[in-house]
Amino acid sequence: MLESKGRLPSTKPTLKALRFYGSDGVTVTCITIQNSQQTHLKFDSCTNVQVSGISVSSPGDSPNTDGIHLQNSQNVVIYSSTLACG
Repeated sequence: MLESKGRLPSTKPTLKALRFYGSDGVTVTCITIQNSQQTHLKFDSCTNVQVSGISVSSPGDSPNTDGIHLQNSQNVVIYSSTLACG
């Protein structure tokens, strides 16, 4: 990132906590994700995904926060999980 006029580069937080792209046979279990800026967990063009026992949360005033974002994915199973996103 370029610096200008003596200012430090921006240190914005990551927009997605975990992202899987083009993956097959993904299993995500027993994790906690809190306060991701836009998306906590994203599956893009994935197949045979299993998600269980996860906890995802963000404050009630979070703008447009996705707990789990599914895009172009097939055979996705999500169970025994808690999602509480603004």
